[in-house]
Amino acid sequence: MNIAVILAGGVGNRVGAGIPKQFIEILGKPVLAYTIEPFNRHPDVDAILVVCVKPYVDYIWKMKDQYGFDKITWVTEGGATFQESVMNGMNFLRDKADRDDTVLFHFGASPFVTDDVIADVIRVCREVGTNAISTTDYYLLSGEKKSTETVLAPGNYTEKYIDRDTVAVMNSPHAFQYGFLTDMYREAVETGVINTVEPHTTTLMYAMGKRIYFSRGSQTNIKITTKDDLLLFEGYVLAQQRNTKTVTECDVAVFLADGFEECEGLLVVDLLRRAGLKTVMASVTGRLDVKSSRQILVHADCLAENVDYEKARMIVLPGGRLGTENLAGSDFVKEKCIEFAGNKSIAAVCAAPSVLASLGILKGRKATVHPDFRDRMPGATVLDEPDVADGNVITGQGLGATIPFALEIIRYLAGTEPVERIKKAICYRG
Repeated sequence: MNIAVILAGGVGNRVGAGIPKQFIEILGKPVLAYTIEPFNRHPDVDAILVVCVKPYVDYIWKMKDQYGFDKITWVTEGGATFQESVMNGMNFLRDKADRDDTVLFHFGASPFVTDDVIADVIRVCREVGTNAISTTDYYLLSGEKKSTETVLAPGNYTEKYIDRDTVAVMNSPHAFQYGFLTDMYREAVETGVINTVEPHTTTLMYAMGKRIYFSRGSQTNIKITTKDDLLLFEGYVLAQQRNTKTVTECDVAVFLADGFEECEGLLVVDLLRRAGLKTVMASVTGRLDVKSSRQILVHADCLAENVDYEKARMIVLPGGRLGTENLAGSDFVKEKCIEFAGNKSIAAVCAAPSVLASLGILKGRKATVHPDFRDRMPGATVLDEPDVADGNVITGQGLGATIPFALEIIRYLAGTEPVERIKKAICYRG
């Protein structure tokens, strides 16, 4: 069995966020969740133990349910140092792991780890039978510091060159045969060596004359330590989301832009899904997390550019003043509006029909819009109605008209039966 032990017991003072750095949210999701994700999906990992700072133990169990981390099997408390947390995790597994099992230790604040790094540390540890540590060569110029203070400390300097070709940069994950690890720590405690070294497993291994074996590493697999690292990771996540090639199939794509009106987006999604229409929240922001008009962070199902538009039957534009402005400012949104108005179907509510009008889609058509936007509807015949359907274009007047607007979409795409069923189920008498 291969067990991943995620070390989330630190407090991360250098980040200065007031909470442990592994629990800081990046784009609406804690760093620790990003870290656990690759281990949870990896086919070589059988179970996960999270060694956690005490006040957050319950939070881990909630995280398991929220993100579907089905491989999280145990959670236990961490120690004051890396070494103590490793020992806590090791001791917790005493009646759960066999001596020949492989145990991987990984920093909770190291979310950049990749599938190939995880696979290789398991492989090498199995092959050598003792240990493996993710390692890279060192590529930068380096010199020995005169003091162990930071390089910015007054008076610190270097006068001794270090040959970078002799330097190995070790990172996590660390992998150990469980029997090797327990024997080493037992010997270290019995001999007192544990008290003579820095609180890290690698320094303990050096002190005890143990050989450390290298496995594949990555220079991008950094540990978040400073605020700058958090910004770097946010950019990394955005790049991953933008480059995701997974195509999402749906009947209806509801476009979400920052500032969208919550009810006009989420209630439409709710009712369409009740009708059995495969409906996705598609972010047009280039990231999955979208802020609504009242600063509620909503995690979209996919990026708008990753929707399978060949199979989609309709796109929907929610309103909201800022949301409408952001929709109108997107070339991608405008392109899709013109495409769907021409050969499929399109719907918009509140201020968003003004986007359609600006593109000439409503010319000669009947439509409705929020009263504040009536003067932005060139070419349309604007009616004072909750919802208006004209051919393949459906418009809604505002938040209060969201239910009839959504029901009209359902009627257009799925017929009257689901409309009547849903009205009865939600006690809607309109």
